[in-house]
Amino acid sequence: MGFLEINWTSAAMLMLFVLMVYFLNKFLYTPFIEMTEKRRKKVEEDLKSAEQLKEEAEKMRSDAERFLSEARQRADEIVESARKEAEAIVEEAREKAKKEAQNIVESAKTQIEVEYKKALEQVQERAAELSVILATKLLQKVFQDERAKREYLVKILKEEIEKS
Repeated sequence: MGFLEINWTSAAMLMLFVLMVYFLNKFLYTPFIEMTEKRRKKVEEDLKSAEQLKEEAEKMRSDAERFLSEARQRADEIVESARKEAEAIVEEAREKAKKEAQNIVESAKTQIEVEYKKALEQVQERAAELSVILATKLLQKVFQDERAKREYLVKILKEEIEKS
């Protein structure tokens, strides 16, 4: 009995082994390898799909950031424009108030000047009246007689004629 002794049992075992390998290959290994290959391809496709989705998501995120940045910039421009417009309105109101105040002051000055002139004319008129009254009273006391009055009036008239 040697190591390589061939008998019917060994031949049957060899045939059974080859038959078992054939059936295992046909019904187990080949479907398993095909299933694993399909699984590998699906995993690769899923990875590619995930990579594409990741790229799309990154693109959408960058687009969203760009839109947000543009919106912020536009909002800043709107705020700046509104601030400048408000400053212009305030400055316009300030200038209008200054002009109105200046007009009021000018009007008041004019009115004061008119009132001053009226008061000055009244004072001058009253002073003239008082001067005439005073002069009349003084003259009546100084010149009691008619003749002295006439001589004085003639003298005053001559002086007035000479002045003219």
